Amino acid sequence: MQRVFIGIPVDNTAQQQINELLRPVKKSVKGVSWVPERNRHLTLAFLGNRTVSVIENLVQSMDQTYQQETVFQTGASSLGRFPDSTGNIIALVFKDDARLDNLFQVTQAFLLENGLHFSRQQFLPHITLGRVRRALPLNAIPSQQTNIHLQVDKITFFQSTLSNTGSIYLALKETGLSDR
Repeated sequence: MQRVFIGIPVDNTAQQQINELLRPVKKSVKGVSWVPERNRHLTLAFLGNRTVSVIENLVQSMDQTYQQETVFQTGASSLGRFPDSTGNIIALVFKDDARLDNLFQVTQAFLLENGLHFSRQQFLPHITLGRVRRALPLNAIPSQQTNIHLQVDKITFFQSTLSNTGSIYLALKETGLSDR
């Protein structure tokens, strides 16, 4: 059994912009466990623990599904607490975006075709940047609009291994989207 998920990796430009955005926040806010840059991603589906045969089947059929989708850039984003102003996650949250929602729907259909069903009520696209370890005043991380857009040009099937120092992600498969 392996713990796995399907996600969108964060491109280099967005990584640099996130680092710049977080630099003053990290200096002024204590009590947050920040996600390492290499672990930043936008989750399309968390699959939990799955057998090797299920994982192999999904990995083998990813190209057929995702190479039909076109490269795009996300719309507006904001930095804030997630899922709401009292949440214990600090995230880059993306506004409603039909293309991201479509990719989520494509992922759900892909999983159903492969015998997996997930009943997630609502897709809330975000990149987790940190987790609050102890109580923070609600205004410690004020919500703010950003100019950060995510270049969505590939989908990655990740393995997630839990360790004492945090999760370690390994890309098991990357599928590029069409640039047509």
